[in-house]
Amino acid sequence: MPLFDQDDVNSPGTTLHRDEVAEQARLAAETSPLEWEEDTNFARVTPRWFRGLRALLAIALIAFVAFTAYNGIRGWFDRQLDPVGEPGEPVAIIVPSGATTASIGQLLQDAEVVPNSTFFRYYARFKGEENFQAGEYEMQLNSSAQEAIDVLNAGPKPQVFARFQVREGLWMAEILPTIAGQLDNVTVAEMEAVLRSGQLTPRYRPDGTTSYEGLLFPDTYQVNADATAFDVLQKMGDEFSRVTGSLGYGASESLLNLTPYEVVIVASLIEAETRIEDERPLVASVIYNRLREGIALGIDATCLYGAGTRDPSVLTRELLDDTENPYACRGRVGLPPTPINAPGRASLDAALNPATSDYIYYVLTDPNGTHTFAETEEEFFAARAICVELDLGCG
Repeated sequence: MPLFDQDDVNSPGTTLHRDEVAEQARLAAETSPLEWEEDTNFARVTPRWFRGLRALLAIALIAFVAFTAYNGIRGWFDRQLDPVGEPGEPVAIIVPSGATTASIGQLLQDAEVVPNSTFFRYYARFKGEENFQAGEYEMQLNSSAQEAIDVLNAGPKPQVFARFQVREGLWMAEILPTIAGQLDNVTVAEMEAVLRSGQLTPRYRPDGTTSYEGLLFPDTYQVNADATAFDVLQKMGDEFSRVTGSLGYGASESLLNLTPYEVVIVASLIEAETRIEDERPLVASVIYNRLREGIALGIDATCLYGAGTRDPSVLTRELLDDTENPYACRGRVGLPPTPINAPGRASLDAALNPATSDYIYYVLTDPNGTHTFAETEEEFFAARAICVELDLGCG
């Protein structure tokens, strides 16, 4: 109950003064404080300046985080094009013919020249630098994309070449020393090791045959000065494949009923028998005619190859007629098991495209190397008499 009514205050009969009423009300408030049911009936009011400060701090924090992230990302991107530190040791990079910018970038990344092949590719495209020459370049590890492009734009290192020549008709035992004598950094032992290793796969060589005779094309070659034994022999093997392929050796079965390898053997016999261009198809016809009729070929060069010498004085009757010797030239019918030398293009062509003739014999009858071709024994003996008379080796 209130200490007094409002009506009492306003009543004219009251004896309390208005100031006394106010004092009593104050005393009553101090002795009986008001009680609130819940504190939630109040709301804390934040000063306006403090709210502004808080918003400003939030904006500053977001800006700092964004700036830090931007610099971190930008720094990472920059390092993909220009890595930290100076360029390092030199490294040789070989750009193959036909290489794209993407493949060049991958080469550079794999060699640790540039850090990122994708960034290199897009940077080169952006700069309009995408046509780089094939060849060998000297670059530095830890290079920038621009530094690598500058080296590529300067062009590859000048190549130093060496030349060697292998003439037609040589044996493998003669070819290897011939090559080694012309190339400073290739030895006979290194080439023999390559041949033994089986790294080369000669075209047309039958399974089980290990001889490389006749399967490395004789020619004049140009190779890099630092070419290895494998490089040299592979180049000769590739040229043999190219030449025989262009001549049509794949059709030998249908043309001659012989395998390509057997036709190469015939070509080596032609190479050994004549140096006269017009005679090669005729010599081929004699060989094929003898094979068809079951007559021994009688080519002394075959026996000499089997004996491992070019000295005809070793050709005894026993050696010539030895039926057990696969390279016997008179006592055995059929082709020798391998070519007996490296035939040139003319002989390879003649072996695949022989002349049409009935010749069974040919005899050297002129010091310039010309032969007389004969169908009968009478013609043969007449020609042989000329050979003996001129002392051309028919004794």
